[in-house]
Amino acid sequence: KLFQRCDMRLILMAWRNLNRNRQRTLITALSVAIGVLASVVLQGLSSAFVRSLIEAKVESRVGALQVFRAGYFDAEEPLRLSLSWNHDIASRILRVPGITAVAPRIEFEGLLSNGTEATMFQGSAIDPAFEYKVCPKRQRQVGPDSNPLRSERIDEMLIGRTIAESLGVDKGGTLVMQAAGPHASTNALDVEVSGFLPVIDFAESKRVALVSLQFAQDLLRMPGRVTSYAVGIEELDHANVVADRLRHALGKDYLVLTWEDLDPGTRTRALTAEYAFFLVTVMLFLLAASGIINTMLMSVSERVREIGTMLSLGVRRWQITVLFLSEAALSGIFSALGGAALGYGVVSALGAYGVVGPMAGGDKMILYPRVGFGFLLATVLFAVSGAVLAGLYPAWKAARLRPVEALRAN
Repeated sequence: KLFQRCDMRLILMAWRNLNRNRQRTLITALSVAIGVLASVVLQGLSSAFVRSLIEAKVESRVGALQVFRAGYFDAEEPLRLSLSWNHDIASRILRVPGITAVAPRIEFEGLLSNGTEATMFQGSAIDPAFEYKVCPKRQRQVGPDSNPLRSERIDEMLIGRTIAESLGVDKGGTLVMQAAGPHASTNALDVEVSGFLPVIDFAESKRVALVSLQFAQDLLRMPGRVTSYAVGIEELDHANVVADRLRHALGKDYLVLTWEDLDPGTRTRALTAEYAFFLVTVMLFLLAASGIINTMLMSVSERVREIGTMLSLGVRRWQITVLFLSEAALSGIFSALGGAALGYGVVSALGAYGVVGPMAGGDKMILYPRVGFGFLLATVLFAVSGAVLAGLYPAWKAARLRPVEALRAN
């Protein structure tokens, strides 16, 4: 009923008015279209960047989920709260829907020595046969001229270059690793430096050492024991749902944490990137809205006598308001649709070929942007709504003109 009341003739008149000054209308439409285009492309890039940032950490180190013994993080000696690692527990975890792989790990501390000097380190022990299924990118996350840990070698180690330089050891050299197990005195074993970890974090490069699980179990005298299980899942977005299932399956004796719990810093960086892209998008829309306001105000000032004539002939003020709002809406609809279509094409092309960007340590990040139709629809609706809101003041100003004064205007 409201649409019928507004009269289709006002819509047709609004379309005619847009064609009266095609150059100005085109400039306004381009500002909205470019704003929508930039918004869609930025969304595609930002979502790809955030996804790559999270996957780079989750699939190369943290894992989607990790399982610990309850109370592990509150214990003074965490190694005492170790877990049994066998086929039964692995099968029990793998039976949970959504889980694809499970890998044993040991986290421990100790000293690395070259015979004359020693430095503290933070050790991580993995079983390559299982680890690379949970964290596939870990197999590739090694320094230049280095190879990942291999299942057939248990006496090799990857360390940061800062540790290696401080101890004066190079690839192929041997160090002594010392550590105390949960129920034994300090033990020491020789370990070969088979390569280096990538320089992603300077502090990490100064203290982290990666060894095989068997080596750590021998060093710590923990046969068949681990400190955690790393778990891979089908969909990273469903981490919390799968974690709840796993908690129910394992019971209260186990602590199940998601990657967000274990690495809040990565999640914070991802949210910061999302907010930054969002603010840029809002600024683009504000610039487009300012263009619409400017164009509509110019249109009102040029058509003062025309508006006065319409009011003198009995056209109602609300019809004048609807006329100008219709002009803003029509301009917003077609320009937003065009910008969204072009933006989707650009994002699809970038997603097909990938966008290469640098990362810390000289590695490359390849982004594959994509954008959903839901976001495209929301962007178009937001752009049209913004265009209508931008036209409110010019429409109100036009409707408030007095017929006599408008007819006298030059």
